[in-house]
Amino acid sequence: MRLSALFEEFCHYLRVEKEAAPRTIETYRWCFRDYESFVMKQLGGTVLVSHFTAETCRAYQYDLAARGLQTSSIRVRLATLGSLGKWAVRRDKLARNPVDVLTRPRRKARLPRVPRWETVESVLQQCTDPREKALVALMCFGGLRRSEIVALDVGDVAPGLGLRRVQGKGGAETAVPLPKIAQDILAHYLATERGNATAIDPLFVSRFKTKGGHVTEVRMKGHRVWKITKAMACVRACPRFTRTRSATRLVSSCSGSVAGISARYRNISGTPTFRRRRCIRG
Repeated sequence: MRLSALFEEFCHYLRVEKEAAPRTIETYRWCFRDYESFVMKQLGGTVLVSHFTAETCRAYQYDLAARGLQTSSIRVRLATLGSLGKWAVRRDKLARNPVDVLTRPRRKARLPRVPRWETVESVLQQCTDPREKALVALMCFGGLRRSEIVALDVGDVAPGLGLRRVQGKGGAETAVPLPKIAQDILAHYLATERGNATAIDPLFVSRFKTKGGHVTEVRMKGHRVWKITKAMACVRACPRFTRTRSATRLVSSCSGSVAGISARYRNISGTPTFRRRRCIRG
């Protein structure tokens, strides 16, 4: 049996039983294809299930290290093979998981680099564009990801509360309360930019001209949020930093459980990364 056929059964298991997101399955496929291409070069032919051994996995790990990949990248690819092997053992496709005998590289704990809260406040004061100001407010005060922001509809805004529905990772939905300053910024954006929009229309849109000169309006993409926030002073590397800044700010000002509800963590005060970040930055 080909190893690729076994992997397709594994992907079907992820899709149906585990209800994995399409992006998760695509990441699994990308990692598996890299391993399969490596083994094909070693064997010079088709990769069978019998070739999925500890020796080939160890040689693949050494090859990843020789390429100069980061520790996190190596861990992700080995984790994909480990998940495949674990599932195959449970389904009696393999006698043992070949990845279990490997010594995986140790995960490095790194503190996230985030802007100071004073920088965020100064950017909000200097920003004149309602859309850009609303994007920063949602990321900083609500701790929203880019994918969560672009998935918002006009009807998801709840005056007096914040956001009644936010689609998080894995399709999970939750309500996110926002402080008064963020609610005012969002209300001003709705009144000036999306006053004629219905409840089912996207909250943030991108407009561009087609070849015929017509203006087209579509839902904003995540990469567009990246470009907008990248050019602003509060985000020197990526919008993820504003989410971390929001979490550490909430931990410093209130209990970890309240902060976890807002940032959709169970309790971020118990996370060592945020505790260390709070001690350094405050």
